[in-house]
Amino acid sequence: MASEYGSVVRERVRATVERTWRAATADDLLHHGGIVAAATVISGGLNYAFQLFMGRALPPEEYGVFGALFALFYLVNVLGRGMRFSAARFVAEFDRPAATAGFLRGALLRSLLIGGVIFAVLAATSGAVGDFLGVDPHVVVVVAVTVPPGLALTVTEGTLDGRQQFLALGAVQILKAASKLVLALALVLAGFGVAGAFGAVAVALGLTLAVAAVALFRRLGPVDRTVPSFDYARAYRYSGPAVLAGFCLAVPANADVIVVKHAFPATEAGMYTAASVLGKVLIFLPMGISTALFPKVSADHASEGTDRQGSLLSRGLAYAAAVGGAGALVYWVAPKAILTLFFGEAYAAAAPLLRWYGLAIVPFVLAVVVLNYQLARDRTAYVYAFAVGSVAEIGLLWTAQSSMLRVVRLLTLANVVLFAVGLLAVHFEQ
Repeated sequence: MASEYGSVVRERVRATVERTWRAATADDLLHHGGIVAAATVISGGLNYAFQLFMGRALPPEEYGVFGALFALFYLVNVLGRGMRFSAARFVAEFDRPAATAGFLRGALLRSLLIGGVIFAVLAATSGAVGDFLGVDPHVVVVVAVTVPPGLALTVTEGTLDGRQQFLALGAVQILKAASKLVLALALVLAGFGVAGAFGAVAVALGLTLAVAAVALFRRLGPVDRTVPSFDYARAYRYSGPAVLAGFCLAVPANADVIVVKHAFPATEAGMYTAASVLGKVLIFLPMGISTALFPKVSADHASEGTDRQGSLLSRGLAYAAAVGGAGALVYWVAPKAILTLFFGEAYAAAAPLLRWYGLAIVPFVLAVVVLNYQLARDRTAYVYAFAVGSVAEIGLLWTAQSSMLRVVRLLTLANVVLFAVGLLAVHFEQ
């Protein structure tokens, strides 16, 4: 009797697993999100090899400088995140390759021009920026060199995202990370230090842009002069919320590192940088879901469809919560072992920071899923609310300079509030 009961249980478990597997593999969001996530894992592994190499090649004092400059690199490329949103949003509407080719050509030229202006401004103020961060102004100029190719590359990535060419998008991400790592190894080992690291970033961005743009234009074919040119006024109107969305993605994940570098001794700032680097690993996989979600919702919205949008959001949140929550649990249970494994015994004291950083990331990635969903539907109220919340978050972090643990706990609280506001925004804007 017991044997028969066991057989029945096993059969039910097997049937449940098969149904779950079929449902998961049939879900295009999970399938495409999985492709982006897999590429993100590979490129993220290469990026973290880059970070870990810097952590081991540089003493904590210099690694704190590197961390602050890397955060600055992400912050000055906020505009690029907005450009990627814009490119993905409008390319998702195009049904002819010629229209995409015309849009891409114009967008690339505009992004390079804007990048050149930002480079000039950042280079001119390098002395003041260097004084604030306590770094050599010449290294700030090297960071500025990364802006023009970085902005143009985000336009190319946005075009691939909008066309839902996720394999090609993943290949671009991997090429960018791999070339950055190889070049950084060569330049840093040659004695160029932090400047060599950012020089490697600039060259890698330029190389990846050239390869990706050439390959994409070959696939799209020549620009069709008979196709009406894209009305870039639409993109300019959309660019405000899109840039704000990029600001929302970059600031909560990087402003804390700059605040800590400014307020705490170099060695302590290096500890915080190590915890933040590992904490941001938890962003990678859920971001694959957000990346796949955006063009799907945009295409459905452009065709005036509504039947898939709510389901896409629910599934996106569920997948992001599962992945982020699992990672946060691991960080909470074994933070010292993880820090020692990746950075060495010198960084073991950052264990309490890593525990809380893992918790802080989970509501952040969920808020980002909601942000992508709302922006793809041209619902911008939450984007502005997120931006206001991000500015308030910077203010809160600035008041927490008495303790690095207090900084990361405030980061956790702020991210929870941002996610809660996002859910309310979706509810009231349905």
